[in-house]
Amino acid sequence: MSTVRRRRLAATALATTALLTLGGCGTGFEADTNRVYQAAVGADHRGEIDVLNTLLVANDDGSATLAASIVNNTDAEQKLASVTITTLDGKDLTVRSTEKALKLPAGMLTPVDGTSDAGGFWVTEGAEAGDYVKVTLNFSEAAQVTIEAPVVARTEEYAKIASEPTPEPSATPSETETTEDLTE
Repeated sequence: MSTVRRRRLAATALATTALLTLGGCGTGFEADTNRVYQAAVGADHRGEIDVLNTLLVANDDGSATLAASIVNNTDAEQKLASVTITTLDGKDLTVRSTEKALKLPAGMLTPVDGTSDAGGFWVTEGAEAGDYVKVTLNFSEAAQVTIEAPVVARTEEYAKIASEPTPEPSATPSETETTEDLTE
């Protein structure tokens, strides 16, 4: 073998080794692809009804607001009929809700955050930021979903989530009574 050929072979081997060594610097035991990645704080459940980014946002008065996004994967409209929430050790928490059931159109994503007149759910007390709770969602026809969700502190990130139910407007006297001319 000639000297020139040996030098070329050695240079090629050195270049290949350097390329493989330097190219592999971004991988290893601590590579980003090997880390657990949680895109959002909330918990997810996937099935005929997807319940995504489920969490409770703690309010200043000791209550907490349920926040989630629900995707109805069935062929028919569903309704979120009720929600029950318990601590992980089984203690029932009192849940208030809006009077109207939340409609879940087929194939659509619907937010649950208390900002509309339907589908708002609030724990009156007992859900502290940092805790986890079991949230059970009952639907009109689909199977119920139970998910363990975190309770997070109300920060700027959660400012758009309602902190309390919107009160129903009370009837004004003109709506409930007939007005008569009392001057006679």
